[in-house]
Amino acid sequence: MANEKTVPQTPAQALSTARQVEELADRLSACADSIHERVMRDIRRAQEQHHGEVPESEQSVARALLDAEIELRQRANRLYADAAACVVAPLGQSQVHLVALTADAADKIKKITRIGDGITLVARLLGLAAAAATGQVLPILAAVDQLKTQLDVVAVHEAPPA
Repeated sequence: MANEKTVPQTPAQALSTARQVEELADRLSACADSIHERVMRDIRRAQEQHHGEVPESEQSVARALLDAEIELRQRANRLYADAAACVVAPLGQSQVHLVALTADAADKIKKITRIGDGITLVARLLGLAAAAATGQVLPILAAVDQLKTQLDVVAVHEAPPA
């Protein structure tokens, strides 16, 4: 394992070892942590703004995101359990790229301002987790592309006005 960190990887080596699949599961779990932190922060803020009550519309969003958090954790746990079976033949993506995308997603979840962007971002993470569990190149590449696109959308919406 120490050798994996010192030897530069070719792009085709992402998810090519059980450890790399576990690393993706770690990052997806970190995204689930970000979702949970964000939802709890939003609930506390809503309670402060509405004298201890959380409006039904915000409760619905919170429930949906907490359900997505649970699903993301379950999928990450399946990746841990099935890491050896989820190893992918040449993917054409670097492990560093996959880890960076999921780290960016976890960060953006904490800062996101448009709820629709957040829900779509969480859906893209779930899609990546599901695709990784298949061990098939094409669904994983499609999920990575969709996640990258959504991260770009969030970045545009979060950019300060020029």
